[in-house]
Amino acid sequence: MSLLGHRTVLRFIYFLGVIRWYNLLLLGISQYLLAAYILLVKNGSDKKMAFWQFLTDTTVHSMALATLFTVAAVFIINSFYDLDKDWVNKSNMALMSRAVGTGQLANMYIVFNTLGLLFAFFASSKVAIYFILFQFFGWFYSHKMQKIAVLRELSASILTIAPLLAIWIHFSLEVPQLGWYFLGLMTVLFVKDIMKDLAGDRGNLIFGYKTVSIVAGQEGSKRLAWTIAFLATTVFGIAYFQITRVHDLLQITGLGLVLTFLNTTLWQRLDETKHLKWMLRLQKSVVLFYFGGLLVLIMYRYVLFFVYNIIQP
Repeated sequence: MSLLGHRTVLRFIYFLGVIRWYNLLLLGISQYLLAAYILLVKNGSDKKMAFWQFLTDTTVHSMALATLFTVAAVFIINSFYDLDKDWVNKSNMALMSRAVGTGQLANMYIVFNTLGLLFAFFASSKVAIYFILFQFFGWFYSHKMQKIAVLRELSASILTIAPLLAIWIHFSLEVPQLGWYFLGLMTVLFVKDIMKDLAGDRGNLIFGYKTVSIVAGQEGSKRLAWTIAFLATTVFGIAYFQITRVHDLLQITGLGLVLTFLNTTLWQRLDETKHLKWMLRLQKSVVLFYFGGLLVLIMYRYVLFFVYNIIQP
């Protein structure tokens, strides 16, 4: 391979790093898992119909592609505004952005947003409006909101679950228990982002990013994360015991909130900053648990039920 070919391959690899392909993959899989789960619940015992609708729902497929390009564009614009800060906090990310080139990234931002809207329009006009708002919110977050404490962390959480909410809205908000699931996921993500900001305190402080960790300090961040986890777990627990028929989705939500509460409680007792990295990893694992739990439920509801016909939904 020529030198030019090597450079092209390297720039492509760096570009995949800038758009965080692993996050895009996880988000796309999560959308399909959510759609499959809703269809299984919606169709009851008719699993063949649920599977057929899952395969032939072109709106879901279009929304997944729209999400792929739109979220990639959000990561690109975020890398623009965070370039100076990333030299301090995440030098590898800054190097990848510089290697690809700001001009090339600007072009890809426009192309990806355009492709995202095309696939959204292919789904429906309502989906297109949703993704137009999503794209604007992504730009506004990168440009303004990520420099405002609390709004920064809350907006990042909303951006993460927005594509999943689009799937739920597409199915007319069926399976109302998903409302609790999303509230639980929002709590888990919010706590994760507080920990993440504390880990990048140095660059945030130098370049004027007003994060929770800068405004409240390390101890204040710990207390806020613990309070949020405690309140969310308590409210969910009260609601849980008021429900006559416990939905399996609520089991995942409750366990995720309890794990977050235990993680923040442990974080409260650890004084050394070096433990933050492990707390952040544990919190990221809780996020993965929320998505992996959907896969387990689908295996339970579909594969076992479809093959052996022994499990009632």
